[in-house]
Amino acid sequence: MIGIVILNFNGWDMTMNCIESIRKSCKISYKIYIVDNASTIQMTKKFKLLIDNSYDCELLINQKNRGYSAGNNVGIKRALEDNCEYILISNNDVIFKNESIENLCSYLGKNKNFGIAGPKIYLPSGNIQEINMGCKMTLTGKYKYILRKTPFRRFFQKYVDEFHASKQDLGTPFEVYAVSGCCFMMSRCAARKLFPMDENTFLYEEENIIGIKMEKIGLKTVYNTNSEIIHLGGASTEKISEFAYMCMVESEIYYCLQYLHAFKIQVMPLYIIRTINFIFLYKGEKIREYLQKTCKALWNVKRSTI
Repeated sequence: MIGIVILNFNGWDMTMNCIESIRKSCKISYKIYIVDNASTIQMTKKFKLLIDNSYDCELLINQKNRGYSAGNNVGIKRALEDNCEYILISNNDVIFKNESIENLCSYLGKNKNFGIAGPKIYLPSGNIQEINMGCKMTLTGKYKYILRKTPFRRFFQKYVDEFHASKQDLGTPFEVYAVSGCCFMMSRCAARKLFPMDENTFLYEEENIIGIKMEKIGLKTVYNTNSEIIHLGGASTEKISEFAYMCMVESEIYYCLQYLHAFKIQVMPLYIIRTINFIFLYKGEKIREYLQKTCKALWNVKRSTI
């Protein structure tokens, strides 16, 4: 059986659409674990009716929203307890195409050295969502990636192309360092070794962290072009909310210090760039809140040497 974990926060109708697409597209045994991350909007009558009359869904309610990893851990734990052979993590803004789930499952079943499979992701426009994490995101890589839109980009184009897997044949599955957190499937073996996912990041850097952990446990990750989904939120604008930006910087600091074993002095230029960008994007709004949150992360997170 496949355990499908869907994280919900105030998106009852969107979650219903995701569930309906699973029911229409997936013909093998599955159970859906809907993890509500302490929504502040009351559950709709339609959603309550769906849950009350559902044969394939279980609703798990968190009393506090502690972010992406912590929320998904609740669903993963339940799926492992129910002896699911594969566990699919999905955003609620995902629509599954025919046999997309079966194809992820089939690949992992036939290739035991792979522990995670991610689908080909389409935007609502029909374009393919930009592929990231074709290779490991290093600290040097972060600086190169920031400079990709500057006149210096030609010096770093090789890394950017490798990171975006831009020269890969999108008609054939290929190995990557990590896949998008909006939708991916884990074998039971991988899920048991990765669980619990690191809950020290609220939002962002989860994929990079998973990539490093997969490397350590000796399992590979595939971008499975034979599986296709539509990511409705994949076309979001570059200007994310102030809260999301703060989360991004906090998570980036944590990732660099804990997983890349960087020294704080090495991270400082990156932090300064992010701070200048925050001021530019948001015209100085909430700068005090930004500095309080991010400075706390920068000075309180200790560098890992493990």
